[in-house]
Amino acid sequence: MAEAGLTRTVFYRHFDGIAGIVIGLTDELLAGVVAEGDTGDPTDRRMMRRQLELTVDTFHEYGPLFLALDDASHHDDQVERAYRALIDRAVDVLVEGIQRGIALGHTPPMPVRDVAQALNAMNRQYLLDLVAQDPNFDRDAALEALWTVWTRTAWP
Repeated sequence: MAEAGLTRTVFYRHFDGIAGIVIGLTDELLAGVVAEGDTGDPTDRRMMRRQLELTVDTFHEYGPLFLALDDASHHDDQVERAYRALIDRAVDVLVEGIQRGIALGHTPPMPVRDVAQALNAMNRQYLLDLVAQDPNFDRDAALEALWTVWTRTAWP
């Protein structure tokens, strides 16, 4: 704010605090993944791969931010609620995608919400672990690992 020549009052007029900024950013990042699913051809398997690429690239670029957010969610109720809302939104997006795949016949019937929650948790924890080990993790290897799991689950 000092570098921008703005006061703290201006900051708090637009954000509820650091948590608000972080959640706003992560929500914006998720919107890119959602947009790919909304604009892509649901019968094209490459659409799912592009969504996974966007997810991996987001963690590759903003991994330390996601680690901090995950850690803060264990100590701050406001951050935890916002983080939980972000996770729930991501799960809802996955539910829609899996349901679309079932309707199109390329995804077998399954307990959709449970599978979506498991896939989301796997993606998030796997990518957080990679970032914690090395913020410059091998994005191609990470993408291939997730792609293998996803294609064997959601689009065999």
